[in-house]
Amino acid sequence: MVVTSLILDDVRNYDRLELRPHPELTVLVGPNAVGKTNVIEALQLVTAGASFRRPAWQDLVRWDRPAGRVSMRAEEGERILEVTLDVTREGTHTFSVNGRAKRRTVDVAGRLPSVTFTPDDLDLVKGPAERRRGAIDDLGGQLSPAYASLRRDFGRVVRQRNALLKEETSGAQMAAWDEQIAALGAKLLTHRLRLLGRVMDCARDSYQHMSSGESLSWRYADRCGLPAEAGAASLELEVAEAAIRVELERRAPEERRRATTLVGPHRDDVVFLVDGREARAFASQGQQRTVALAWKLAEVSVIEDLLKRRPVLLLDDVMSELDADRRASLRTAVAGRTQTFITTTNLGYFDAAALADATVVEL
Repeated sequence: MVVTSLILDDVRNYDRLELRPHPELTVLVGPNAVGKTNVIEALQLVTAGASFRRPAWQDLVRWDRPAGRVSMRAEEGERILEVTLDVTREGTHTFSVNGRAKRRTVDVAGRLPSVTFTPDDLDLVKGPAERRRGAIDDLGGQLSPAYASLRRDFGRVVRQRNALLKEETSGAQMAAWDEQIAALGAKLLTHRLRLLGRVMDCARDSYQHMSSGESLSWRYADRCGLPAEAGAASLELEVAEAAIRVELERRAPEERRRATTLVGPHRDDVVFLVDGREARAFASQGQQRTVALAWKLAEVSVIEDLLKRRPVLLLDDVMSELDADRRASLRTAVAGRTQTFITTTNLGYFDAAALADATVVEL
């Protein structure tokens, strides 16, 4: 399925923008601050149901208008998918799928999956743990509504438990929330680790190809008290739940003192290893960026494998951040494989043959 139409009405800096994308490659070119990223964001909103910018909904509306709309049409043979997002200045938002209103993101995400790659993603290795957790959980949310719901429910429990810790609540009331942390946390943890295993298997192969033989591996740094012998991708739910319960009890005094939940998958991290050494500490900038690129290509592969659908690939100004070899690797990896949207300030990053078979939109 490919996007055949995208319309922005009173969204961000656009009064109205209407695109008829190419089924393979659409290049959005223009100077900085002209609104190229806003197009990528709009596409992500109607495919993944969220934006990498994490904006307040009202911020999507053009500054002098009461409401805005993003409309997308995608086609595959006789199949048609139409997704719209309506947002208001008051911050309300409503999705619609083929004319039916959908208020939950999980009812939109993954209908036409997408993978977004921005300059911020190049800091995947050296950035905070939250970025790596978010990368895998965002992907999980597109692959499965159950994953998205589990992530949301666990986050809600953590926030409520934190509030009770601040109120110095104890006894049976706190014990009930401890059980929810253990039960939901174990489910999220086991789902996350299985998905991580799939992603890293694909990323390992891509990284080895792009780095002329270097190896990429990973280690899961949990804050759940998992036993050392617990296998990552094959972790059993009962083992995870029991470990979280024990760790909650062990760290209870510290949690009360700091008034926050310290145990659970919301505190975990993914450690990348290049040739057996921690990439965050020892890898060069080029190696770290190759890890991020391999991760994004792995997302494409995992979506294709699990959903049997090709995702839309959204590349926002990453060509300028990659060297010539990595730009070539990226172009080769996605050529003819999936519908791709790329923003750039410089068409010189593309060879003439690629542009001849693409739609180039000047903004």
